[in-house]
Amino acid sequence: MEMIDFIKITLHSFVGQLDDNTLLLSAGFTLLLIVTFCRPSGFVLLKNRKADDWLLDLSNLFVQGTFIPWLQVILIAVLLTELLPGWSGSLAWHPVFAFLFCFVVVDYGYYWNHRLLHSKRFWPIHMVHHTAKQMDVLPTSRNTLWTSFFILYLWVNGVMLYLLENPEVYLLTITLTALLDLWRHSRLQPKGLFGKLLGSVLVLPNDHAWHHSQDIYDINFGANLNLWDRLHGSWLRNNREPENLGVVSDMNMISKLWWPFR
Repeated sequence: MEMIDFIKITLHSFVGQLDDNTLLLSAGFTLLLIVTFCRPSGFVLLKNRKADDWLLDLSNLFVQGTFIPWLQVILIAVLLTELLPGWSGSLAWHPVFAFLFCFVVVDYGYYWNHRLLHSKRFWPIHMVHHTAKQMDVLPTSRNTLWTSFFILYLWVNGVMLYLLENPEVYLLTITLTALLDLWRHSRLQPKGLFGKLLGSVLVLPNDHAWHHSQDIYDINFGANLNLWDRLHGSWLRNNREPENLGVVSDMNMISKLWWPFR
């Protein structure tokens, strides 16, 4: 088979799977927006949003919702096909193992990735995400436009989708992680026994709200699982909501979007 034909087949395969999971993610995102804003408290959240908030959040949602997935497709179908032509589909993993690798192992890698972004050297790249003054789903993707290049999801997931013989479950798990990320940036805190059961394993919205608090934000770095924070002493569970969200910043919009360094 000619290399160009192989690239076309690979590209077509991944685009088809990507479309299905993008539809699922879009449906979940829309549902979270409806539940968040179509409540009395939701109208207050909408009223509190400024023009800069809309521009920053929507531009990043567009980049991370369209450009980044396509960049992964290009990484898979072109770059890896050229660099590792014999490795495509070489991992015949059981679906359970593929799920656990994505949901647990990659999650642990992200925990350390996130802590690195809070270090002095890399904090400017990530600080923009912490300028949100309220948790209403939309700030999930708030960042400098090129921050995604410093987050391991882009690279690890792209490589794994290329290597796996059947990447469907892995891709579905990526979508689940993304939906949990959206939910984690909402105010939809589960209550009662159900909340306790989820909270024994997962990072809940209120846990992540404390990560976004104005003064105590070097805590609760985990994405899916709270196990990593518990293991490494960075865990805080507080049943009340933080009084003030968002770090204080005097950056203008151009700095937030393109160059957050001083």
